[in-house]
Amino acid sequence: MKRYTKPIHLQQLTPQRRADSSLALINVVFLLLLFLLVSGTLRPPLPEDFAWAETTRSEGASSIRNGLVITRDGKAWVEGTQLDEAGLIAFLEQTAAESDRLTVQVHKHARMEAVAALAARARKSGVRALSLVTVEAGAP
Repeated sequence: MKRYTKPIHLQQLTPQRRADSSLALINVVFLLLLFLLVSGTLRPPLPEDFAWAETTRSEGASSIRNGLVITRDGKAWVEGTQLDEAGLIAFLEQTAAESDRLTVQVHKHARMEAVAALAARARKSGVRALSLVTVEAGAP
């Protein structure tokens, strides 16, 4: 009986590489950095010398998104740009067409006459609910 032999080539086994945990940490840090960059650009800037008005009771809640800012001298700002009289009226009419609510961020030293005049203009434009955004007195 004749024997036939054929060589068999086996691949050489490579040792298993240990999983590197620093790659996951780099991914997490990158995602956190991306989140902070995006969240920092979403909020419209306030005027430079803006200081929040203070209140002693915390009732109600409102979103400052698409809100109006009243500065110390009674000027109106929206999304980082100052509005003139015609721009303010156009903004109030547009807001009233989209919703019957308006959020106003009030400067700490804003005169009440400016806030009352804004409320009267908003009412004429069709805004039914006005929320004044303040911070709690004594809060950091």
